[in-house]
Amino acid sequence: MQLRTIYIAEAHARDQWPAGKTISCVDQPTTLEQRLDNARQFKNKYNFEMPMLVDSMNNTFHTTYGSWPFRFYVINNGKLVFKAEPGETTYSYDMDELDAWIASFYQEKNI
Repeated sequence: MQLRTIYIAEAHARDQWPAGKTISCVDQPTTLEQRLDNARQFKNKYNFEMPMLVDSMNNTFHTTYGSWPFRFYVINNGKLVFKAEPGETTYSYDMDELDAWIASFYQEKNI
């Protein structure tokens, strides 16, 4: 199993839908190079160690998977097999649900 982060379009870019200076700290990129630069700055600023992929400027990942700024997916053999959704009232995730799904997946495969 490999974990990856996908950097998608800015949800609260300061030039589109600002939500305060700490959340809206960059403009919405208009080029792939700007989006890549935003991803690099984020990784450096927060010492983010997980490998990060960057969505295309056509927002292919976002459009295909209906991503929010923070969501968990399991893709196996090119197919979406699990999508963790935030709670309807809390907007938080039950990480135990994801852990249980992963454990069940490996048990079924006898891994």
